[in-house]
Amino acid sequence: MARTFVAFVLPALAVSVAWLRIEDPRRVGEAAGVVALALAPALIPKAWLRLVVTAGGVLAVGWIAFAMQPWELLPFRDERVLAPATDATVRGIGDFYGVVLPFDPESHLEMHALLLVAVYVFVSAIALLVAAQRPLSAAAVTVAGAGWPATLLGEGAVTIGALALAGALSIPLILRVRSGPSLVAGAATAALVVTGAAWASSASTFAREATLDWQTWDFRGAPARALGVQFVWDANYDGVSFPPTETVVLKIAGPERAQYWRASTLDLFTADRWLEDLSLIVLGEASRSILPGVLTPGQARDKAHWLEQRVDVQALVDDRVVAAGTPVAIDAPSLGTVFFLSGGVVRARQEIDGGTRYRVWSYVPDPSPAALAAAPARYPPAASRFLAVWGRSLPPFDEPSRDTLLRALLGDPAYPAFAAYRPLYEAARRVTGRADSPYAAVLALESWFRQRGGFRYEEKPPRAIDVPPLVQFVTESRAGYCQHFAGAMTVMLRLLGIPARVAVGFTSGRYEDGIWTVTDHNAHAWVEVWFPSHGWVPFDPTPGRGTFAGTYSFASESAAAVAALGRGELGNLGAENGRSDAGGRGTNAVGRPGGTDSPSLVGLALLLTGLGTAVVGLTKVFVRRTRYLTRDPRRVAAASRRELEAFLRDQGIPISRSATLDALRRAVENELGLNASAFAEAAGRGRFGRPSDVPLAASAARRELRALLSRLRGELSLWARLRGFVSLRSVRGGWQA
Repeated sequence: MARTFVAFVLPALAVSVAWLRIEDPRRVGEAAGVVALALAPALIPKAWLRLVVTAGGVLAVGWIAFAMQPWELLPFRDERVLAPATDATVRGIGDFYGVVLPFDPESHLEMHALLLVAVYVFVSAIALLVAAQRPLSAAAVTVAGAGWPATLLGEGAVTIGALALAGALSIPLILRVRSGPSLVAGAATAALVVTGAAWASSASTFAREATLDWQTWDFRGAPARALGVQFVWDANYDGVSFPPTETVVLKIAGPERAQYWRASTLDLFTADRWLEDLSLIVLGEASRSILPGVLTPGQARDKAHWLEQRVDVQALVDDRVVAAGTPVAIDAPSLGTVFFLSGGVVRARQEIDGGTRYRVWSYVPDPSPAALAAAPARYPPAASRFLAVWGRSLPPFDEPSRDTLLRALLGDPAYPAFAAYRPLYEAARRVTGRADSPYAAVLALESWFRQRGGFRYEEKPPRAIDVPPLVQFVTESRAGYCQHFAGAMTVMLRLLGIPARVAVGFTSGRYEDGIWTVTDHNAHAWVEVWFPSHGWVPFDPTPGRGTFAGTYSFASESAAAVAALGRGELGNLGAENGRSDAGGRGTNAVGRPGGTDSPSLVGLALLLTGLGTAVVGLTKVFVRRTRYLTRDPRRVAAASRRELEAFLRDQGIPISRSATLDALRRAVENELGLNASAFAEAAGRGRFGRPSDVPLAASAARRELRALLSRLRGELSLWARLRGFVSLRSVRGGWQA
């Protein structure tokens, strides 16, 4: 038995390490449990008992990988008992054709489940073959088990190959195989391992962190183009749908602070929608400085204000160079000759292949709110194209008689299409009536869309019939997605005489180890407003989904601006920020010791605010935890449903108090883009299942809820988490809701 154990330890280690490399972060604990289950039967001397223990191990692995209760497999228990595992397997296999490696096990649970199954199958096969005194077969399985994942992720393939070689050769040596044919076969096996490792190492030049090379094996017959993510950036108000599984499209290194990654700008509003209207500046090599446009401020020429980004294209099917702010220089020799277009947009001659890497330097404005509040409403002739709607040039913000002029334009019967936007002008005037600067007007509109106007994020909004889509969105439905919010706010800003455009691309994504990981779920549209001496500054009116992408608006990084948004004191914003640090984003002097303010009073106010926040949040947590203090598992399942409901409501997602588990699942998937099916199924069994199944189902529901909430909080910005912690939306109407 001791020799058997020694013989299969090294091969099992080689296989396990090879498979665990293709996920990040690695769940070593679960994998170790699976390996133990795979090795245990081989230590049992009797063959029939070994098979019984192996069958038990299969059930246990199914429980670990797919959360499938072993006793649910008994005959006639449930006609759909294998359906969840089957569905997860199909989804996991499908994900392996389009997800970039190494994958995140939290985001791709089905792929992680298949990884555990693969480790168990190969390690179990090796252990059983060693126990049956079949060393050459065990060595061959070791080669296959370690070599397969080594070809998927090229980096470190030589190390894995060497480990597999040692494991494969150790088996016949430890089991004392002396026959000539066996030794020849062992040598052939070693040669196979070395060849596979060398091939995997050479392949790493082409496949490192790219889509899987063996994606062409897809049994679904999907073409290669389907494995990438392609966007149509022109405005479309018919609805959007984000797939339940995220696909990494970009990895960006360099910036430490969250940025918008812009692909293009929509400068022209006509035919009731926003379109690209970019002019060619120059056709040249993709390794050069980019000629600044007339509207680019002079400080963009100073390299001290440049932001470097190293972009790794993963699965994005597009010919646009994605970058933060306004690109000012690029180093991308692999792109050859590219088109440098107006607005800082760069397009390649053809779609940029996955695996392409380039460096780009951008000018990203970083003014304080005080500087923006003090920016004059004086615009050069080049800005006039950003003050046009439906081909009509509009008077600027500081034009003395602009209201009279604009009402005359909107009332002109010769232009009925333009006149249809009179309701947007009336709404903009009503929202920003007292704004004394363009910045105050911008913040007023952003606040109105995000907080005060009763708008909600909806990926399938009602269609407009008799009025233009954006007019219907603002005046009737007040439901839409980012293109509605950004498009409507930009039209309203132009009607107010403020140069603005729609920007399209991606929010910042997830930051880890110096890398921003951007997925298709980060695709977004926002507003860019032009300010003299600063250039194009981003603002984001989209509520709901936008809050889960981190800091997503320029105003969101300003404590003074956010405070003014909440109080509605837009007219005093400039004076308030006049006391802030002019060198950074909204450092409010009110919160600083010294000066004429009284530190003791300020400190007391901050202390009371902090205590009040803590009391509200901790009281909510205490009440929710007390619901689990029961011996009735059905009440535990109900408490888990209530906790998810409260979390969603605290994040501003409208949830009916009579919402079913399926309604909660759809809310999580539609609003947040995460899969909540496992929780909904477990909670449903816990509340309405058979009495014998309820205790374990309730425990599973609570476990799935913890995992789901952990993923949701990981997507939230610090501000959004704090806001949800103190929100009273979930407790309105009584604690028993």
